[in-house]
Amino acid sequence: MTDLQGYTALVTGASAGIGEAIARRLAADGARLLVHGRDEQRTRRVAEALDAELIVADLAEASGLDAVLAAIEAVGTLDVLVNNAGFEEPATVDQLDPRILERMFRINVFAPVELIRRSLPQLQRSGRGSIINVTSIHESVPVAGNSGYATTKAALAAYTRTAAVELGPRGIRINNLAPGAIRTAMNEHLIDEIGAERFGRWIPAGRVGAVDDVAGAASFLAGPDSRYISGTTVTVDGAYSNHLVRYEPDPG
Repeated sequence: MTDLQGYTALVTGASAGIGEAIARRLAADGARLLVHGRDEQRTRRVAEALDAELIVADLAEASGLDAVLAAIEAVGTLDVLVNNAGFEEPATVDQLDPRILERMFRINVFAPVELIRRSLPQLQRSGRGSIINVTSIHESVPVAGNSGYATTKAALAAYTRTAAVELGPRGIRINNLAPGAIRTAMNEHLIDEIGAERFGRWIPAGRVGAVDDVAGAASFLAGPDSRYISGTTVTVDGAYSNHLVRYEPDPG
């Protein structure tokens, strides 16, 4: 396990799924946690279980960003920022609603970029700042009906690579963490509908991923063992994105 004793970490979108798993892993490794979510009841459950600071806010709104930043300023120092909060609404190219696309950009791109910008003083003060932007393999692996979401994740991934060049001299690392097919409450209906066995044939590792697979990678990127890793993407997909046989919307 990574030793995160003395670290302070913020995880956005921590009320369930990958975000919750990351928060639980960082806490288990010794970090002090701030957990963010939009749903107060679910986020409070996680915060109370981890003895963490609770932040309830909508990151699509300026007031929501202000609330998160106020919590960061209150603790004074931030060692790890995990931008996990995200929004996805599948739509084909001809049905993509500009208003939905704008909301995806607000939550998936503008919010993490603004949180990073405004938390730089705390991250730099820590002397070991690590930013983890949770993207997706779909930034580079196309799936029909996913163009809007994929575009936002590709934008965030590109931002990360450039930001790493600027932030390195300030002692701050920044990386992308790109999950593949991971079973969560949000997508398990799709996995069950298609069949985990069929997914296993598409994924060289032979199985659908678990949230703890992603959480373990996040813990590594947060801690000192990854101190010379910045500006890259850590892909957690069982080699799915390298495989020629990939998911089809209506597999035969």
